[in-house]
Amino acid sequence: MQRENTSRRWTAARIAAATCTVSLLGLASHAQSDEGYLPAATLVEVMSEMVMPFAQVVWDAVVYAETIHGPDTEEGWQQARDAAVALAESANVLIIPGRPIAGPDKVAAEGELSPQAMEALIAENRGAWVGHAHSLHAIAMQAIEAIDARDATKLSDVSGALDAVCEGCHLQFWYPDQ
Repeated sequence: MQRENTSRRWTAARIAAATCTVSLLGLASHAQSDEGYLPAATLVEVMSEMVMPFAQVVWDAVVYAETIHGPDTEEGWQQARDAAVALAESANVLIIPGRPIAGPDKVAAEGELSPQAMEALIAENRGAWVGHAHSLHAIAMQAIEAIDARDATKLSDVSGALDAVCEGCHLQFWYPDQ
């Protein structure tokens, strides 16, 4: 077990060092917003690569059989907690100014706003956008509390609220005509 922990720490240290090196080398090439943020991914990428996968782990942590169950192992609870922490922090990523909605080749699906229309809507309703992100953060923090308490029923309730928060934002900014 000690060897496995040492190996994990060594791997984590190497990943952190590589990330810092790549980040430092890339600083000059990224567009910087007025506030000093360096948004590199589009909103679509943040949603598909961060928010949705982390939310899915939280949702999947609850099993509905004859009764509500949480993860069967401590590792499962830890994975759910890690995802909830990352989900809370992704709320901050969503509100970084200057982040483009999508790449230039993105075409809206039927019923969705175009990236340009979404960008205009977010700019016109920045307070509501930030409010949705804050709600996502608050729900993720509630998920962390439920996970830390190993309370599958509370986590189930929070998962439902997480779905409602996501859908509320989508109805306002992604597909408001549906």
